[in-house]
Amino acid sequence: MRPTKRTKARKVKGSPALDKLMKLKYRINDAYKAGRSHFISSSAEMSDKTWVMEEITNLRQGGWLSATKMKVANEMWSKYGN
Repeated sequence: MRPTKRTKARKVKGSPALDKLMKLKYRINDAYKAGRSHFISSSAEMSDKTWVMEEITNLRQGGWLSATKMKVANEMWSKYGN
């Protein structure tokens, strides 16, 4: 006897911009914890993290990310890259 077909559970899709900003926040935290502050000053890390957190809050409250802000996030992404 053939098994019955089951529908796959759908993945709840979130905002790609929000997902990317969350990963960026985690990268900044990892850089700070790993002590890579000789490449980047800790005050710059904190200001970058503050900016990312503000944008995450903005997106969660229904805001949007402008092209300029996306460009800034992409530059930070490469700055904290592994």
